[in-house]
Amino acid sequence: MLSYQIFFYLTTGLLAANALPQVKLLSKLPKNPIETPAPDVWAWGVHPNGLGYKARNGLALELCIKYPELAGGALCNDAIYPKKFCLANLVLLTANGCKQFKTDMCAADVKLAESENCAG
Repeated sequence: MLSYQIFFYLTTGLLAANALPQVKLLSKLPKNPIETPAPDVWAWGVHPNGLGYKARNGLALELCIKYPELAGGALCNDAIYPKKFCLANLVLLTANGCKQFKTDMCAADVKLAESENCAG
């Protein structure tokens, strides 16, 4: 009798596990992604309301420096830039990553020094 109960529980357990919907995760990257996805950065998860995906909220410092046009935007908001980079890109005067060098940046250009951003 015990063997029938074990057989019954194993069989129903296996059938139930196979009956649950299985999610096959597929990911397609752009042909030339600007950042290589890594397992420690990307995460997948199945939630009660569907499949969830989480990636880094911003770009790595190296990419923000490589693409200065992105350096002042939201993707690079958490980056802290080296002084040399800030002085070479004075348009980043108001960027979070260059705030610590504001005085040096304002002193580097007369027009910039007279601007409202350098006042006070």
